[in-house]
Amino acid sequence: MRILSLLLALAVIAGCSGTGRNESAETAAAVSNKASSQSPAPQASAAEASADVTGGLPEVSSEISEKYSGFVHMDAVQLNGQIYEVYYWNTGEFTYTQFAIVKDGEVVFDSKPAGITIEGGYIWSKEDDLWAEALVQNNRSTFVFGLMDNRPESAFIVVEETDGVMQVTVNDNYSVRFEDTDQDGNEDLLASPFYGQSPLGPALIAVYELQGTQYVPDITRTKQYAEEQLRLSEQEYKNNPSDRTFESLLDAYLILEQRHVALTRFNEFYEWADQRAGDGGYVDEYYGLLKNGGTPEYISGWMNKLQPLRTAK
Repeated sequence: MRILSLLLALAVIAGCSGTGRNESAETAAAVSNKASSQSPAPQASAAEASADVTGGLPEVSSEISEKYSGFVHMDAVQLNGQIYEVYYWNTGEFTYTQFAIVKDGEVVFDSKPAGITIEGGYIWSKEDDLWAEALVQNNRSTFVFGLMDNRPESAFIVVEETDGVMQVTVNDNYSVRFEDTDQDGNEDLLASPFYGQSPLGPALIAVYELQGTQYVPDITRTKQYAEEQLRLSEQEYKNNPSDRTFESLLDAYLILEQRHVALTRFNEFYEWADQRAGDGGYVDEYYGLLKNGGTPEYISGWMNKLQPLRTAK
């Protein structure tokens, strides 16, 4: 795709009645343009660009200009050395209800003909003016869209380039993120159906692997991840004892279905917090909750009940 100079790019976007913002892209480099029918003239601020986009903004795609109109925002990001543009339209009461991904001047994914219905989308980063998270994971260009469709819980769409084609790999009422959980240099998808609640109602986070074009649960790695979170939570509580870090530690035990093990360790938990049994402190409070409340029903056998993430609702 042809890269225009800053001046010429602003003229192109002005023709679409938009406002633009230039951010650097790739690990931290991104270019973002925002169209607004309320602004008669473009406004732009240039930030340091990556080597491949130095000195300019991407051209507004001719295919977009010819076949689409009225987009309310455009992200442009550099992934694997290529510029991707993401255009957004809104026919609802929230931020956006349709998006299209453009690569090399051609639309490679459009949510509407793909049959995706969106009540409303979240803005991923207001600071960077990016509406979707864009990343390269396992050498695949990937876009993550957070939705309002399952409020107050999460709903996400993941579109990634598999076998040279942009495809939906997640379209489900789950919170998702990518993280290198085992430090092997490859990103893993973590997903949870809800945020959890307080006290002692942990979110159940599972590790998934891509099989074909669908993410399926990896129970072995999910257990390993939960065990690592228990180790980290214990260290955090020991170093920085508080009701918050203590609840995180107990949640980690519950996720591993080790409530009975946690109950045997309260002498240490009191000591680390410089509290004593019966003094009415937060360790006392959580001891009562854990001893009398038992394990939340939804936790029982949860790892073995995990299902593949949906690619269509």
